[in-house]
Amino acid sequence: MKRIPFSILPAPLLESLSHNFENFGYFTSAFFPFMHDSLLQAESDYTARNYAALAFTAAFFNSFAIVLLFVVIAVVTHNVSMLAFGLALMIIVFFATFITILYYPQVIAGKRSRELDATLIPAVRQLLIEIKSGVPLFNSMASVSTDYGEVSKEFRKIVQKINSGVPELDAIAESTTSNPNPQFRRVLWQISNALKVGSDVAIVLELQVAELTRERIDQIRKYGQELSPFTMIYMMAAVIVPSLGLTMLIVVIGLLNVVVPKLLLIAVLGGLTGFQLFFMNFVGSRRPVI
Repeated sequence: MKRIPFSILPAPLLESLSHNFENFGYFTSAFFPFMHDSLLQAESDYTARNYAALAFTAAFFNSFAIVLLFVVIAVVTHNVSMLAFGLALMIIVFFATFITILYYPQVIAGKRSRELDATLIPAVRQLLIEIKSGVPLFNSMASVSTDYGEVSKEFRKIVQKINSGVPELDAIAESTTSNPNPQFRRVLWQISNALKVGSDVAIVLELQVAELTRERIDQIRKYGQELSPFTMIYMMAAVIVPSLGLTMLIVVIGLLNVVVPKLLLIAVLGGLTGFQLFFMNFVGSRRPVI
């Protein structure tokens, strides 16, 4: 993760200016202990201290740009109240930018977790088949380091660390820490525990494949049960209420002999469009990976 969102400054300039606020970043990162793991799972090169300093710098210059804009507007329009409004908006923009940037790594980590979910079961199943066939664990991990998207990327990191001289257990433990997907972390923990106690890795993986498959079936069943109330909410909010509401509004306005403002109809159309986009995105985000 290289990009800093919601910053009006280019990344190189933002990084250069943030060095002046590193002490504040160190102080702030102590209040957000999740930042270290979030940055690690988002594959960011920033430390928690540096990233908090970047967030503060971006928030400061965003809010400064807002207040400067409203100062210019107040001078041009000779309206002092615009300056007061700009100061209030400056505070809102500062905290909104600061908090959004701090939580942005969690968004990236969540996206990576969903991508890992998509190919986790087939990758672990291939790993199980190869180990059952007598292939060593290292060679099996090297085999699944391609063709499985983000899962292959994680196994490729483990293989590269082992090739560079890192012990197998340590390489798996490091990947567990930087992995945002709880199911994948559990698989790596079980492999690590099996290696530590000398038990059969194939048995452990077989149990994990069965558990992952059962969890995926439960997720699909739960999603199917949620679709009925979601459908009812959609029908009420996007079909029944707008159609009946507009019909009643037209009848009432017709009886009162009042002209319907065009802006009202545009607002209703915009609201319905926004609701449908939000609803489709919400339902789609809850759909389990198959």
